[in-house]
Amino acid sequence: MKIVGVLPVYNEADILEQIISYMRQQQIPLIIIDDESNDGSLEIERRFLGAGVLEVRTVSHTPYHERKTLLTEAYRRALDYSPDWIVYHDADEFLESPFPNTTLRDAIETVDKLGFNLIQFDCFDFCLTERDFNSPITDLRKRFRYYTWQSDYYYRAWKNYPGIDIVTNAGHRPILPVGVEERVPAFKFALRHYRFRSVEHGMKKVFKERLPRYDPKERAIGWHIHYDTMKPDANHFIIPSSKLSRYDENGDWNRERKFDTSFGAWNQPTDYEHFTTATAFSSLSQELQRVSKKLEEIAPTQNARENRQQQFDAIYQSPPVRLYLALKRRLGRL
Repeated sequence: MKIVGVLPVYNEADILEQIISYMRQQQIPLIIIDDESNDGSLEIERRFLGAGVLEVRTVSHTPYHERKTLLTEAYRRALDYSPDWIVYHDADEFLESPFPNTTLRDAIETVDKLGFNLIQFDCFDFCLTERDFNSPITDLRKRFRYYTWQSDYYYRAWKNYPGIDIVTNAGHRPILPVGVEERVPAFKFALRHYRFRSVEHGMKKVFKERLPRYDPKERAIGWHIHYDTMKPDANHFIIPSSKLSRYDENGDWNRERKFDTSFGAWNQPTDYEHFTTATAFSSLSQELQRVSKKLEEIAPTQNARENRQQQFDAIYQSPPVRLYLALKRRLGRL
């Protein structure tokens, strides 16, 4: 059985090699559609040609990120390989089999033999926490231990039929041709999502590489709204581990949605919850100071000084920094 994966990419150099290597281990060859990355992603993609990557295509279009264009091109390129199944894959996630010690390819073959034609995934968002945001561990699946269940509206693998529509639902759920009945197994596969890998990465991704680039036409139909409520505040990037579930690589997932990571809709932690140890407190303070210095290059050029000041204010008014300053003043009096 022939299975191919399609992987749209825009500036994911820090995680890309891990994703491609992982999918190679899962025996799913990739077609990469690059949205004109400028961070070294293209060089990484081309290095894997013939070693897990079937081809790399660069999509040139307007200055905007046009998801419809990327999806259309990804599907068109996949059809050139006459696949039996197609796997859609974002560049900041790992797709996993629900069966122990089974590759993604073998799991899809099992689903096919059982007569199903569409696979549903549970999305588990792994978050930066006070325990790991400055960890030197490079393997993301070992570094990030805390997560929340986000959604199961992720149908990322499907049997290929002529005329499938993968664009209308923004790649989340393909629309099968008229007359083809959806057959979805009761068991779900796992999708491990690593949206932000550091505070600096999150600031850059949200405020420089995503929000300014989203296509206004796609925004008008309700797409690309998941970062609208985010602010340049560490509270939107570093989540207290006490608010999350810990994963121990045993396949035992907690499907409780503790907060909505897409929209930043979670209860602000107390100062005590934010800093359980003096080490975490000191490290976070240093990280915030480092990120502050980077904000100038992230802020838009127009009115840069005013925007930068607003971002500084947002950071230094956040509960972690207020606690830091209060303790610093108190310790100075002791």
